[in-house]
Amino acid sequence: MKNLSLKKFIITPIALSVLAGTAMAQDVEQGWYVEGNVGQAKGYETQTQLQNATAGNVGTVSPNSQKRRAWKFGGGYRFDNNFSAALTYTDLGNVELGTSTGDSSIRSVEGLSGKAVSLTGAYNQPINDWINAHIKAGFSALNARKNTTTVGAGVNDGDDEDFVWGVGMSFDIAENTSLMLDWERYEFEHKVDLLTAGLRYTFGEVETKEAKPAPIVVAPVVAPVVEPAPVVEPAPVVAPTPVIEVKPLQVTVYFDNNSSALTSETKSILDNAGSQLADGNVEAVSVAGFASALGNADYNQKLSDRRSVAVQEYISANWTLNTDKISLSANGEEEASSIENNGKDRKVTVYVTFEK
Repeated sequence: MKNLSLKKFIITPIALSVLAGTAMAQDVEQGWYVEGNVGQAKGYETQTQLQNATAGNVGTVSPNSQKRRAWKFGGGYRFDNNFSAALTYTDLGNVELGTSTGDSSIRSVEGLSGKAVSLTGAYNQPINDWINAHIKAGFSALNARKNTTTVGAGVNDGDDEDFVWGVGMSFDIAENTSLMLDWERYEFEHKVDLLTAGLRYTFGEVETKEAKPAPIVVAPVVAPVVEPAPVVEPAPVVAPTPVIEVKPLQVTVYFDNNSSALTSETKSILDNAGSQLADGNVEAVSVAGFASALGNADYNQKLSDRRSVAVQEYISANWTLNTDKISLSANGEEEASSIENNGKDRKVTVYVTFEK
């Protein structure tokens, strides 16, 4: 019996998975399914005892090869995209045995073989839209076939029950159809590894994954543009015409002892004062005459009067103003100092006020 090439066995599902990748198909995520797989089993026994119903114990033989063809078929239910349960029938193939004696009855032997029924549960983890990885575990019961020799059927190698577990991947190649790649370990008295590839068909409608709605773009609330109120330029502040305070004008002229005559110096002082009155805003002119304490008081009173009259007449003749605004007063020696012949006391003061 020819053994299945392990290299070909591995390359074939990989090539199919590449084709599956181009399909990008969606698999059914819930429902009943059926699955068929073929592959290779590998045992770890080194020898076995053969018995024949007629000849009895016919010898001990060793396997010519640990590897043989195998297949399995089963079905189950997928609860969702992660969990499923399955009931599987597996044919673990025949073990080709060689003889250890020259007995012709065992020169041609079909040796150890078995069939197992397994109940397993699996957890599936999607990697992307079409590739999944899974792990499985469960319980399996083995029923070994009878050994066959040239002289008749032998006895079977016995039944066995133990755990089974494994890992694998699936590739969604079309709607409802997936390519399966599995490795399983049967924990019988003689352990067996099983590597298979096959197809699974799930009954049911393909779940259409709804496209996520486009995010709602909320337009930013733009505050209305409020035009600023026009800035009213304030009316230019007209500075009030400054009120020029016109200070009164006071002029003092002096006289010689016992004299009311105007000297040239006195006239020059009065002419200079009169030139400041050209604007004609004179309100009043007060002319006051004085005398020193030297001599008789009555005489000094009259002398101060003559002095004020002399100044008043000169102003009336030379200043530009209404003579009605001029007033006279004679003060004699009332304001004279204690020095009798003080020249500062022989004077006339002219006090001019102006209109505001």
